[in-house]
Amino acid sequence: MKQRKLKTPLLTIVVMMSLMLIACSDKEEQAINEQQTSSVNDNGEKQETTQEKLLNNITLSKSRGFVRDEVTFDVTNLQANQPVELVWNSISGEYVIEDLYAVIGPKFTEKEIILQQGTADSTGKWSGKFTVPEGFGGDFTLWVKQEDKKIGQVGYTVDPSFVMEPKSGPVGTEITIKMEGLGWSTYMRNWQLTYDNKYTGLITGISTNGTAEAKIRAAGSVGEHAIRLRTGYLGMQYINYLQSPYPDKPAPDFMFTITDGVAPTITNHVEVVPVAASNGAEMPKLKQAEGVKVELSKNEGIVDEPMTLTSSGLPKETEIELIWNTMKGSRVSGNGFGEETTVLGKVKTDEKGDLKHDFKVPDDLGGIPHRLDLAVEGKVYGQAYLRILPSIVDFSPKSGPVGTKITITIKGGGWTEFDNAYYLTYDNAYTGYLCAFNSQGDLTFDVIATGDIGYHLIDLYPGIYKQQEKETDMTLIPQLTYSTDHPGSAMPAIRLAFEVIK
Repeated sequence: MKQRKLKTPLLTIVVMMSLMLIACSDKEEQAINEQQTSSVNDNGEKQETTQEKLLNNITLSKSRGFVRDEVTFDVTNLQANQPVELVWNSISGEYVIEDLYAVIGPKFTEKEIILQQGTADSTGKWSGKFTVPEGFGGDFTLWVKQEDKKIGQVGYTVDPSFVMEPKSGPVGTEITIKMEGLGWSTYMRNWQLTYDNKYTGLITGISTNGTAEAKIRAAGSVGEHAIRLRTGYLGMQYINYLQSPYPDKPAPDFMFTITDGVAPTITNHVEVVPVAASNGAEMPKLKQAEGVKVELSKNEGIVDEPMTLTSSGLPKETEIELIWNTMKGSRVSGNGFGEETTVLGKVKTDEKGDLKHDFKVPDDLGGIPHRLDLAVEGKVYGQAYLRILPSIVDFSPKSGPVGTKITITIKGGGWTEFDNAYYLTYDNAYTGYLCAFNSQGDLTFDVIATGDIGYHLIDLYPGIYKQQEKETDMTLIPQLTYSTDHPGSAMPAIRLAFEVIK
């Protein structure tokens, strides 16, 4: 009885749904090129406007690939014999820094670029090929345009690519992993590297538009060592990525073979200063009185390195104060910090208003440059910038048994959110950070020697101490792409090694 009662309502529902589908099909056919949108006019009244709907009229030879891949395309439903363009939504990235101190975070700007131009044939068709542009990876939209109006669209995915060089070498060998097509989206922006299942650090390509170069050194015993890269926007690798919202993204693994011997790069050294991302922190323009010129023999140097200051156009036969500007304080003590000045010396100009002064680079903060003022009774006549670079002052002892306490002193640490800290790895395992601000650029610490007999690596990487934008976590992590994508002041990596003996 219950079954017979349900038959009539069910049949009625089926008939009604069929009629609705027919009606919907008719409407969709009539409005295939139109879509309704609602807006509110100046009087607060709701009004309907009709906009043309983009066609699905672009066919690609493939829907995903890598930077510089060649892709063929076919387009239909165009205005016959009229010019046509294929455009792409390109993305540019940069770091935003405020007040020479604070890291706001990454910023991305979108713009359309023309991939190909041509003319539709007499039937409204157009075919050709394009090369996937260098830049960020991720999901992109291609549009076909005529008369500066978008007609159709299609999606295309650019996957990241990874190459490791070299594949073998002795302990201390510099390993470079080159990448193209890293993403800008939250999930694909940050990549994390592990070495023998130990966390090493962060990989980014924000200011280099998805092209990056990470550097580590070969650590461990002779034999095979595993290097893995995974995405991880929260500061660590997303391990079960196949169950993530993006299971189709690459997850590169490499094996590096350590051979007998020791690489030349095992020697303790500070690397060459790299180029800062996004042109670095923009320093205020120096002010010079009319006719005054100020020059330093070098614009940067390590603590106690000899320097020579020359200047001309100053007041004649007048004592000039050389005023050194620096920052002092602490961001964690609660007492705050601010700019302070010290008089480096007083020099009298000659009868022409010229001076020459030899001095040593002060024992002070590194990072962004210090300003040196040439003043007379508080009036500044000229200025110059001098940057203090990191240097290794002490590393002792250089060898010993397991358990040896190694004492290390580095000068030239900075004070801002992008250069006040170094991040330490031991045999490519991240162990912690060092802060230089409270100690005015001095980093004195110790490390306990561990591991098998042989050389063990102690590496200090630049990184970001703090950032305001929290969408992705880049803070308190060794930035392995420091040589191409570290913001602010182009801090170099510091390479150290200790030999464990019996």
